[in-house]
Amino acid sequence: MSMRLTISLIILGGALSATAFASAAPPAQQRIVCPTELPDQALRVSGPIDGWIPYKSMPMRLHSAAPTRGRPEQMADLAGFDTVKTKTARIDTYPLPLPHPGGIWMKCGYGEFNEITLHKQLDDNIRECRITMTNAEPVAIDIMCK
Repeated sequence: MSMRLTISLIILGGALSATAFASAAPPAQQRIVCPTELPDQALRVSGPIDGWIPYKSMPMRLHSAAPTRGRPEQMADLAGFDTVKTKTARIDTYPLPLPHPGGIWMKCGYGEFNEITLHKQLDDNIRECRITMTNAEPVAIDIMCK
């Protein structure tokens, strides 16, 4: 962890006094990248099922992204976020105050209804994530956390 040192100089009765305060530097911005399509290895079907042959006719594309609290099986989506809509995008800002029991994870949703999700644990020092989703098809998602 990087530290920032602040030194205050105070003159008391002609004497110079120095006081040092150490504080944690704000975390650097970190770009999180969801794969644009669900990788084929994430959708393995071993073979026919009761005579039915599986076939993937098109890729499952990225549809959404959002931070969650805890491991994927906890399904702990975060509800508190601010949204700003522009002509070309939607910007969701998630405050992530401490503590982070179970950690903060980024969830990337694939398919029109997020039928399949990928999850990745984020750094414990992250305090905020901003997710920008374009209004275009296919959706483009930019994730910046700090």
